[in-house]
Amino acid sequence: MLESDTRHLRLVRIAAWILVAFIVAVTLVPIGLRPVVTTNPSIERIAAYALAGLLMMVGYPRHRLQILIGSVLLAGGLEAAQTLTSTRHGRFEDFLIKAGAALAGAVTGLVVAAVVARRPTRFSD
Repeated sequence: MLESDTRHLRLVRIAAWILVAFIVAVTLVPIGLRPVVTTNPSIERIAAYALAGLLMMVGYPRHRLQILIGSVLLAGGLEAAQTLTSTRHGRFEDFLIKAGAALAGAVTGLVVAAVVARRPTRFSD
């Protein structure tokens, strides 16, 4: 593996974990502190979880099954944790949206990783 590939992989991993931390924080803060980007929170959920799944899959290509399972567990765990807060509510429908988006992002990440793996290697003189 080239040094630049290792650097890129490290950056993808850092971005993935920052996004996961952001998802955890936004999911568990009081509802009044939750940032609002669109009028439809499902779009925000789908975008965040899909991107997290994609980044995790690209960042950790040798851990496919763990990422798929972890994505669903993260969505379920955070949805369940919302029931412990006074201003939030966990709903099964939200879990399905989040888990589905994370899995879709992870599958997209598999495709991206396969394309990147097949690219020709660059040699420097």
